[in-house]
Amino acid sequence: VSSSPQHSRPERISISDFVVLTNEDLSSPGTSSFQSKMSDCRNTVSAVEESLEMDHTTLLKMKKIIKAIHTSGLSHVENKEHYIEMLENLGNSHLTQDNNEVSTGFLNLAVFTREVTALFKSLVQNLNNTMAFPLENVLKSELRDSRLDLKKQMEKSWKEYDIKIGKLEKERKEKSRQLGLIRTEGSDGSEDMERERRSFQLQMCEVRTLCQSKHQIQTPITYLRWA
Repeated sequence: VSSSPQHSRPERISISDFVVLTNEDLSSPGTSSFQSKMSDCRNTVSAVEESLEMDHTTLLKMKKIIKAIHTSGLSHVENKEHYIEMLENLGNSHLTQDNNEVSTGFLNLAVFTREVTALFKSLVQNLNNTMAFPLENVLKSELRDSRLDLKKQMEKSWKEYDIKIGKLEKERKEKSRQLGLIRTEGSDGSEDMERERRSFQLQMCEVRTLCQSKHQIQTPITYLRWA
């Protein structure tokens, strides 16, 4: 029986592993394994960004729904208040006609409806007050823009690093071929690309800081969970 191929999830990196690898890279760039994990860092940022974008879309829909509930809810309350007024008019009218039982029925129904309507109005207003402001805060365009800008910077750094490391490797291979050597010292480019890695590591920290600040200001949804 043939089974369908399983697609493995791209490797990611946890915060603790990132810190350990970065410290190792700072201590000994020449022997560090950070370079081999840079693609995992990139995968992690992409996964976080995808998750945040999905949350952003969902929260936008939630914001519209809450606004619609609030508007329609207040309209419903207004109609209920007119309905209560009619019940009271009927109750008072039958009271003047000495139809006490009918009058009592209408007036009691008016009281009951008023109490239920007040609870419903409070529920609608509380929903709006509790959710509307936090959603506005989370969905601020400048927060999303800063996140996307940072992701673009990381993608640019990654591409530049990839191009430079490829160029260095090509130059080393050519030099080795000309000199008849099998391998030259530092052939992985770790030391030569140290400045670029520092920039990449800094941007990873900025991504974490930005996402953490989003996590702290939001209340409707848990925005971020790193690996």
